[in-house]
Amino acid sequence: MQRIFTWLDRFMRLDEVIATAAIFALFLVAISNIFMRYLFNSPLAWTEEILQMLLVWAAFLGASALVRRREHVFISFVTDKLPPRLAHWNEQIFSVGIILVSAAVMLYWGTQLLSFSAYRSTPMLQIPYYWIHVAIPVSAVIMIYHCVVRLVRQHSS
Repeated sequence: MQRIFTWLDRFMRLDEVIATAAIFALFLVAISNIFMRYLFNSPLAWTEEILQMLLVWAAFLGASALVRRREHVFISFVTDKLPPRLAHWNEQIFSVGIILVSAAVMLYWGTQLLSFSAYRSTPMLQIPYYWIHVAIPVSAVIMIYHCVVRLVRQHSS
């Protein structure tokens, strides 16, 4: 079982790699449009659509990477005031339970959105919005995976 988690963990780290690449590409596309607009007086018309897609993918995959690294937002005000044993359970409920519920909602509504996205395309490049919105359920599945792995590892140790 541990070998499977090790292999899947390597694969699931792609969220961080892809999010980082999307942010870097976002920077390059934005800078190239700035240069084209102000140096050559000829802005690139397609950059807004690419920037939108890159930003959505970077945000959602970045969120799943933060869940894996346990760097997501966590308000520890209540946990700091509780005894250690209760603080542990409070942390589990909020850092795993709330994320699981949120990811399940993202997965459900993200897949509902995909059925509408297949029929719309971006105006300039004609990229189906499906390829933009599929980041939501993909990120949700990865978040659920990270939470389940965290729960399994905590209960097996």
